[in-house]
Amino acid sequence: MNLKPFVKALERQKQHCEGIIVLRHGKKIAKYRWIPEAPRNSFSVSKSVLAIAIGMAIDRRKLSLGDRVIDVLPEFSHKAGKRLSALTLEHLLTMTRGYAAFSRPATAVEAAAQPLKYQPGSRFVYDNGSTFLASAMFTRKMGINARDFLLNTLFRPLGMGDPEWPQSPDGHTIGGTGLMLTTSNLARFGQFLLQGGRWRGRQIVSSAWIESAGRPQTGTGLRRPDCNLGYGYYFWPCRHGAYRADGKNGQFVVVLPRQDAVVAINSDDPKPFPILYAVWDEILPLLGK
Repeated sequence: MNLKPFVKALERQKQHCEGIIVLRHGKKIAKYRWIPEAPRNSFSVSKSVLAIAIGMAIDRRKLSLGDRVIDVLPEFSHKAGKRLSALTLEHLLTMTRGYAAFSRPATAVEAAAQPLKYQPGSRFVYDNGSTFLASAMFTRKMGINARDFLLNTLFRPLGMGDPEWPQSPDGHTIGGTGLMLTTSNLARFGQFLLQGGRWRGRQIVSSAWIESAGRPQTGTGLRRPDCNLGYGYYFWPCRHGAYRADGKNGQFVVVLPRQDAVVAINSDDPKPFPILYAVWDEILPLLGK
C-alpha cells in the first residue's frame, strides 16, 4: 500500500502525526514514521482498553451491566441521592451518568461526590469521572486493578509488554487516560478487536462483548462527523461500518470489519480529526469495499 498521499495530506495540513501502521487480513501492509517509535500517552484509548477489562469481568460473572455503583461500592450509599442510587455500570460505560461536564477526579470518592444534574441514562456527557467509577467497580469485584489484571490476560499475550498506566491514590487504574502505548501496540490491540476478542486460538474476551462495545448504545447529540453516530461501551462507532478507540491528540485505533483491516495511528496534535478524515480520504479507497 502506498501511504504517500496520506503522508502528504497530513504534512500539507501541518498535522503532527508520529506514526501509522495498516493491517489487512492480519498482516502489516503499510507503515510510516515521522519520529522513532516510542510509548506515548494514548489518552482516551485507555478507556477502550478498560472496556475490554470490564468485558472480561462480565464474562467471568463478576460484573454485569445492571450493577449499581452503590451496590458494588457501598461506602458511597449513605450519601447517595436518587440519581446516584440509580447509577449503573452501563450508564458509566455509555457516558450517561448524569454529570454536567467533563471532569478529571483524582479518586473514587471525588468522582462519587460529583453532583448528578441529569437522570442517569438521559444524556450523553463525555467525562473521565464515569471511567473512574467504572475502574473502581472493576477493582472491587475482581480484587485487582485493571492494569495489573490485564498484564497476564491481555498485554503480554498480545505482545504489548508491560505498559505503564497510572494508579490513583485509592488503588484504581486511572482508566480514562494515561496508558502508554506504541503505534505497534495500538495495531495489536486493533487486530485483537477485529478478531472478535480472539488471539492465537484463545478467546480472551467474548466476541459478543466486542460487538456490543463497538456499536451505538446511546446517542451523543454531537454534530462532528464520526462523533454523531452514537457511542458504544468506551468506543466510537464511525462511518464506513467502522469503529474506533480515540485519544485526544490523535491516537486512533480504527477497526474496519468490512475491509478486514486496522489502521493504528499515534500523533501529538491538539486538532486531530483531520488525521481521521485523511484515513477515509486516502487509505480507505486503497482497501476497497
